[in-house]
Amino acid sequence: MKLLSLLVFVFSTCFSGCSVFQTEETQEFSMTWRVDRNQNNKGHNLVEFEFVDFPGHVIGHFSNGLIDHLEKQSKEEVIIQIEITRDIFGEVIGHSDSDIAGYEGNASTFSYYGINGDPPVSPFE
Repeated sequence: MKLLSLLVFVFSTCFSGCSVFQTEETQEFSMTWRVDRNQNNKGHNLVEFEFVDFPGHVIGHFSNGLIDHLEKQSKEEVIIQIEITRDIFGEVIGHSDSDIAGYEGNASTFSYYGINGDPPVSPFE
């Protein structure tokens, strides 16, 4: 009976995202940012962040509200908190911004993670 209960637990957990087999951690990264008003999504311009300690790795957000927030702060570098999800083997299976320089609004209409060139090290390793 205990084996059946364990199997039911594992089966139901896997169909709800296998969270029992994942770990999450939040890390802070210093990032520079730039605005590209020539690129937009649903009327929102692009702000692209680059990791200070991991050049070539970028995160982009389309958000006029976020751009206004950053321009009011007028800092070249900001802190972004990123939640990193890993599987039971320690491999990264996902990440998402949890705080962007203290911005309280909706982060973006669309966001992406990208790599420019062939940087040797990932911020998520």
